[in-house]
Amino acid sequence: MAQEGEVLFRDIPLLAKLTGPDLRDLASRGRVRRYASGATIFREGDRGDSLHVVMDGNVRVTVVSPKGEEATVALLGPGEFVGDLALLDGLPRSANAVATEPTKTLVVTRDDFRRWLSERPKASLSLLEALSLRVRRTDEVLADLTFLDLPRRLAKRLAALAFDRATKGREAKLRITQAELASMLGVSRESVNKQLNEFERNGWVRLGRGSVTVLDEASLRSLR
Repeated sequence: MAQEGEVLFRDIPLLAKLTGPDLRDLASRGRVRRYASGATIFREGDRGDSLHVVMDGNVRVTVVSPKGEEATVALLGPGEFVGDLALLDGLPRSANAVATEPTKTLVVTRDDFRRWLSERPKASLSLLEALSLRVRRTDEVLADLTFLDLPRRLAKRLAALAFDRATKGREAKLRITQAELASMLGVSRESVNKQLNEFERNGWVRLGRGSVTVLDEASLRSLR
């Protein structure tokens, strides 16, 4: 489990700069949890006390507005994660996480993380460097919302999702609905549908029932 956990943790930006031995030791403190399809992993407002790394299955992360409108923040597959900042601040969860199919996660609690970190003070610098990169990415997202139109925002999001699946140039089938994509981008499903159909006519994607297959990630990234 420690060796498998090391591989999973290495893809987490917060932990990516840590050494192999440090990652293995942290992974050895993790525990596997299993969730049935539709099960809630945590709710907004719950105590932020653990990191979840998806080993199998898929997780939908959402937020709800004061008016009760739900927006999808992320759809996570194997190797992806949620709750990393909870390891540092312990603040209440800022979103909901639900398993969309039978799902297995590797969980590290904040208490175990703090004990691990107290034994490795040099790791703190690596975590600070990783946090600075996260802030830069947040700035990029805000800039996209301000300066990019829907076609470019959608293309960029699809390319990023394909890259996260580590397909290395191959087709990437994303199990995501058009409504979920629209929720991620803060636009209507009809707008997303219209743009996806144009991408399909260009040969960049293939649309399916509850899925979008990225055929040409490079063209999506190059859209200007």
